[in-house]
Amino acid sequence: MAGPDPDLDVVHGTLDAQWGTDGALTPLHGERDCNYRLDSPAGSLLLLKVHNPADTDEILDLQQSALRHLRTAAPDLPVPDIVPTRDGRPWVEISGRDGRVSLAWLSTWLPGRHPEPDELQAVHLREWGRTSARLGRGLRGFAHPAATHPLTWDLKLLPRLRGWLPAVAADRRAAIEVVLDRFDERVAPVLPRLRAQVVHNDLALTNVLVDDDLALTGITDFGDLTHTALVCDLAVAAADVLSGRADGLDLAGEMIAGYHSVTPLEPEERGLVADLMAARYAATVLITAWRTREQGWAPEIDDDAYAQLEAMLSAGLDTLADRFEAPKPPVGRATAALTKARVGSFGAQELVYDEPLHLVRGSGVMLEAADGRRFLDAYNNVPVLGHSHPAVVEAVGAQLATLNTNSRYLQDAPVELAERLLATFPERFDRVLFVSSGSEANDLAWRIARHATGATGGIATEWAYHGVTEATYAFSPESWRGAPAPPHMRVVPPPPASPEAVAEAVRSLSAAGHGVAAMLVDGVFTSDGVHGPAHAWTRAAAAAVHEAGGLYVADEVQAGHGRTGSHLWSFVAGDVPADLVTVGKPMGNGYPVAAVVGPAALVDPFVNSTDYFSTFGGSTAACVAALAVLRTIEDERLVDRAAVVGAQLLDALRTVAEDAAALAAARGWGLALAVDVVDPATGRSDAERAGRIVEGLRDQGVLIGRTGRDRATLKVRPPLVFADTHVDQLATALAATSLAIG
Repeated sequence: MAGPDPDLDVVHGTLDAQWGTDGALTPLHGERDCNYRLDSPAGSLLLLKVHNPADTDEILDLQQSALRHLRTAAPDLPVPDIVPTRDGRPWVEISGRDGRVSLAWLSTWLPGRHPEPDELQAVHLREWGRTSARLGRGLRGFAHPAATHPLTWDLKLLPRLRGWLPAVAADRRAAIEVVLDRFDERVAPVLPRLRAQVVHNDLALTNVLVDDDLALTGITDFGDLTHTALVCDLAVAAADVLSGRADGLDLAGEMIAGYHSVTPLEPEERGLVADLMAARYAATVLITAWRTREQGWAPEIDDDAYAQLEAMLSAGLDTLADRFEAPKPPVGRATAALTKARVGSFGAQELVYDEPLHLVRGSGVMLEAADGRRFLDAYNNVPVLGHSHPAVVEAVGAQLATLNTNSRYLQDAPVELAERLLATFPERFDRVLFVSSGSEANDLAWRIARHATGATGGIATEWAYHGVTEATYAFSPESWRGAPAPPHMRVVPPPPASPEAVAEAVRSLSAAGHGVAAMLVDGVFTSDGVHGPAHAWTRAAAAAVHEAGGLYVADEVQAGHGRTGSHLWSFVAGDVPADLVTVGKPMGNGYPVAAVVGPAALVDPFVNSTDYFSTFGGSTAACVAALAVLRTIEDERLVDRAAVVGAQLLDALRTVAEDAAALAAARGWGLALAVDVVDPATGRSDAERAGRIVEGLRDQGVLIGRTGRDRATLKVRPPLVFADTHVDQLATALAATSLAIG
């Protein structure tokens, strides 16, 4: 049906009567609807959409419902909001000059402009692919009856357009027939078994807004929403954005790679992208030709589409199918060959699993292996925001492309990071020293403690881990493998044992002439088997150390950055009078950065007497990574999320343990959790069984670890973006694995 023919006098009257506003109307692009920018006298901007008379209430409700869904499910995507009429209606009727009635509605105005095709470079096209995938994810849970109505532009319905071939110019029919025949033979049989959902189906240049830097500012026109195979959405976006570009086929892989980085494509989906792009071009030629013949007019969009289709056929769709497969990282060697090479160069350094897990990609809480299998990561605490978080990727990438040098030059990032860190600590802390790892941070804290106290003795819990340097190795009984403690060290049982052992360790060190320089404590007692919170224990330990003139070092490398779900730092949650604090691991979400935080009274004399400096500590890129982490934790309220999801996960683990004879106590603090594994027959710790459970969970697609003195405790410490669905997945896999192992 021909588009609407609104009477602008009627439109102005309707705006005033129904919405209480009016102003200048500027026509905008629209294929079958009329769109206008409304400039109100007050200076505000709105978008008026007058629909094709063929569009029913149900069609408008589909589009508006999708917008409402996206604003809730994907608030980071810039889509318009609906402006209701004075009496709360979402749309009104407007009569056209030809007597036909159209539905019309107002929405908020999105800033930006439509990009020109040739200004989109590879990096922009990759981001366009990511946007397409993010939009698909946002619509994943959306359903509406009108979305299942047949839509001419739905690629899965291409065979229905074969009857329109006579309308196509004779010299173009052969190419269209090739696509139709391949579709019938190669695509149609596969589509029904692929992932399907409601998709935007039209992420073309004219439906996306960008700023002057080509960053996304708006997504518009939801008129082609339909329920179809998910991969069709990618194919449509790629075909439309690259139409008319001589380098289009060379750049298609960038869009596909961007999409794949957010929503990994399944093998069958990958294999159909080329055919589906060709289908989009064929559909464009068929629909344009038919409308021109039947209605006397159609948008001139078929010439570029046909030229691109000819280029695809010339290159060969099978060849392009191979080329368009989502690019895999440069793995270089197959898993077996890489394993052999690793042994040859790494020697006896062990891997996590008996069967090597060859990882190639990570996103959020998911990891992907070289064989395409995906794994829920409930083990790695370094990517606190999830793997490949865009805030960190973008911050580090931009900084590395600008400047990356040491902190002895005056720069914003190190100073801002220090200020932001100190703002999260008690007022007594006013100095920050940057290093590159948690081991370095603990080593440096030990040096400061020895400098301040003149003593040489140290205290750690009996199975702690605090680092790999010579000094921190002495504080890491987990690494001693049963060897006796160094002469200057004493170890104490972790909670729930009595803290009186700390006082005894103090007396022993004093009697041996070492005195007490420092005690290092991981507030979650991760390597000891995860025993936090233990506020009374840690306060008592600090008091005993202070009485002997030593320093209490809160090692927040594993417990910090919100993992406990109560405050950003575990020692703050327990009101522990720590003297120095070390942070690392998740500080840069994978970029190496760490720090020692303390009072000037301890830090300044040490720096003045040692001229302390770290070449890579506080580098510009490291600092922007850490800043991105702190901002994201705050913006996404990840500390609160750790508390809520952690409680849900603990309940789920306890429920599973109740029905599994081999699983004993489940405990946790936020998203640091543990489950003890025992021999059902004796009730004793069972390290061998714990190992089999970890391996079995890997086979179920879930990654966790082991901890504790006898390594018979399952360790769960996922990224803080863990969600309800991940809790269910982990609990289900643990229940199945425990049942299978017995």
